[in-house]
Amino acid sequence: MNRSPLSSMLLEKAITGFLNSKTAQGLSDRSVDSYKRILEQWAKYAGNKDVSQLTDREINAYLVFMQTEYVPRRFGGDTRLLAPKTLRNIWITRASFFTWAKTEFGMENPMKTIPAPRFQAVEVEPFTREEIIRMLRACIYSREEHPQYRRQFVMRRPTANRDQAILLTLFDSGIRASEF
Repeated sequence: MNRSPLSSMLLEKAITGFLNSKTAQGLSDRSVDSYKRILEQWAKYAGNKDVSQLTDREINAYLVFMQTEYVPRRFGGDTRLLAPKTLRNIWITRASFFTWAKTEFGMENPMKTIPAPRFQAVEVEPFTREEIIRMLRACIYSREEHPQYRRQFVMRRPTANRDQAILLTLFDSGIRASEF
């Protein structure tokens, strides 16, 4: 889809084009939202500049800012710096953006000279057999009932079979709950 050379494309307009392209490619809404959030935050930092005028030094400065000075706004008020994996996601998003810009407009990709942040993958510890059994049992019963004139009893959940099937599918396939 090579268009005419990028003579004067402002960052905000280019981000809109990139997001539309990713939506048209069939990426999930969650992925597109993540791209949008990261790129709009970057545009706020960088200003609405001409995309072809952005240098690798400016692009790297933002990554350094996010790594050292940025204070994330979290629900619990936690002010820890961003995790290395989050920084890697920011790098990947901008690399994808500039790859798109290179394809669409033939501009140079400044991300080629910026190394990707390293992170150590966290090893996921599998559930034990006992943990799985407890989760499956929790799907069956919702609560104990203590009526005034009868014996106490435990109420069965109407969605018990469905919930157990969902858990078993998640355990067997390893997919995320949001993907399910």
